[in-house]
Amino acid sequence: MAGRLNKVIELLEAGQVVFGGGMVWTGNADEAMAYADLGYDFIIFEMEHEGFDLPGLRHSLQSLLNRKQIVAHASLQPDVVPFVRVPPNARERNQWVIKQTLDTGVYGLIVPHMDTVEQAKAAVIASRYPQAEGVDDFEPVGERGWWYRLAPRYWGLGVQEYYDVADLWPLDPHGELFFMPIIEGVQGVRNLPAILREVKGISAIWAGPGDLSIELGTRGNMADPRVEEGVQQVLKTCQEFGVPCAAFASPRDVEKRIEQGFRIIISGPSRTDQTLTTGKQVAGR
Repeated sequence: MAGRLNKVIELLEAGQVVFGGGMVWTGNADEAMAYADLGYDFIIFEMEHEGFDLPGLRHSLQSLLNRKQIVAHASLQPDVVPFVRVPPNARERNQWVIKQTLDTGVYGLIVPHMDTVEQAKAAVIASRYPQAEGVDDFEPVGERGWWYRLAPRYWGLGVQEYYDVADLWPLDPHGELFFMPIIEGVQGVRNLPAILREVKGISAIWAGPGDLSIELGTRGNMADPRVEEGVQQVLKTCQEFGVPCAAFASPRDVEKRIEQGFRIIISGPSRTDQTLTTGKQVAGR
């Protein structure tokens, strides 16, 4: 197997800005196909607020597949990589939700409300298979249960091939799973330096202004300077630790976000997305 399976990791390793669309509802084949053709590097299927629907998610994942693209590029790497935002907040530590979501074959996992080192470790542990003793990336010790049918088949790999790459990047340099928790609370912003210092297995951090605005008393006003101060603190911490940082952007502020140093840009999915178009131009893509 040659080359990366996860396009997001490939782009970040090449120093490129990555663009994603979120949130996409699960179970709608037409919506999944439409967003797959827009040019996003990844899309986020929403299950935090819309509902936890694994059969619908599997249906949507099948609708993303483009066999013509696979043949034309002679590669198993999908044009648009599927991520999922799971429903439990990080403090709930529901391993079974992470396990069953990863078993569908998604390439990225987004966990809301990451606030502490302990929460981050628990999510990483739930996302990893146990590793053989003696390997460099043995810890954090994985607890993901083994299931051999759905995910390997969706990735187009043999069972053992899937095991070899179904690990968190960059903890495993060859891993193809992307773990991006959301820092969206005052406690999370405060604890982020400790989280990134002590927890291996985090691929990127999403600086979430929505819930942060609620905690700061602005009632959803994400343009409030106090909210932006928190977002910028998350970005600063990520840059200190060399971790990619994600932010939501509109067409009017996507250039500013890229200039600020955000390496992952998320926009609301639309059949035409000016943020994506403008952002790629700014990023030289």
